[in-house]
Amino acid sequence: MNHDHHNHEEHEATESTPKEYAKFICIILGIVLISYFATSLTGEITAANFIRIFMGVFFLVFGLFKLLDLKGFVMSYIGYDIVAKRFTAYAYLYPFIEIGLAVSYFAKGPYTDWVTLVVMTIGSIGVLKELLRGSKIKCACLGTFVKLPLTTVSLVEDLAMGIMALLMI
Repeated sequence: MNHDHHNHEEHEATESTPKEYAKFICIILGIVLISYFATSLTGEITAANFIRIFMGVFFLVFGLFKLLDLKGFVMSYIGYDIVAKRFTAYAYLYPFIEIGLAVSYFAKGPYTDWVTLVVMTIGSIGVLKELLRGSKIKCACLGTFVKLPLTTVSLVEDLAMGIMALLMI
């Protein structure tokens, strides 16, 4: 029994390794590259079109990663999101909200930026509250695939998406 416990501790200690950061960086670079190629395929190579496609790809990828382990994502997310703490159903719906936003960005849907602004603002508040408390909670941004602590990266990510949405309004 002690042996299993030891392995668990080892696993916990190695979670936020450079490998986890590398996975995160590769995913972000992949999103940027896919967005660039998709933008050039549309023939409309403008900053606004790139941002719209980037946000669509971003939400699609992040939403799908959360669905790989929906229960694991939910357990993490309810630890710091201000809405998910009160309504667990929101945590279960969140990956689908992101995928819905992705589809809406690709389809150039109306009000997509407003919805994104609201969702990202809510997300930012929860992350900021946990950071100010000095919390050691794990970020659920890519579900359980990438195991990183909740850091300013999580906050910058929510704020950046919110700011991009604001710029597009």
